[in-house]
Amino acid sequence: MTTVFFDLDGTLLNTQAGIAESIRIALSQLGRTSVSDAELQACFGPPIRESFARLLSSHEPELIARAVTLFRQHYISEGIYNYQIYPGIKELLLEIASRVEHQRTSMRVLTVKPQFQAEKLLAHSELNHFFDSVHGSDDCGKNSHKPDYLGAILKQQPALQNHCWMIGDRASDIAAAKANQAASVAVYWGYGDINELTDANSDHVISEPAELLKLLYPA
Repeated sequence: MTTVFFDLDGTLLNTQAGIAESIRIALSQLGRTSVSDAELQACFGPPIRESFARLLSSHEPELIARAVTLFRQHYISEGIYNYQIYPGIKELLLEIASRVEHQRTSMRVLTVKPQFQAEKLLAHSELNHFFDSVHGSDDCGKNSHKPDYLGAILKQQPALQNHCWMIGDRASDIAAAKANQAASVAVYWGYGDINELTDANSDHVISEPAELLKLLYPA
């Protein structure tokens, strides 16, 4: 069986706008009214705690926790709905789903986004029915290190290790694949820039979703 793990933010969905507005609001409530686009760009992909530690130039647990709480209050009520499905993603998932029975392909989501947020987004976007499971982090940041998280999943379900793929837009996705002997596919339509993905040394690079079909199902 082939198992395909998809990253969520920056791979399936463009969630930048909702995340950015929620970060700006959280920072403003903490007294920081200015944040550059470049600073925000670096927040798309990594765990939110890491992003606030960088934005606030602090590792003070109480301050970071407060920032995360403020972010989530706005994101869950409003920001989470400010997203777009990337062009070609739904068609890709439909095509893979049409082959599932005779090609034995299992599709899953692996994300550092909290589990309930990931499930809420996938349900709202009506993509949830394509996936056999969703693997997200918890509210305290557990399972936010992708290489370890993917390793734990594969250890619990050894049958998934054969013909396993990781699809994502950041170096952390490629690192997760490489740490667990999975095939890696970097996507160019997400948040990671070309230099980051080049340095990550992915097994494959694609610039549009349909190209994944040729990798999964070579003629």
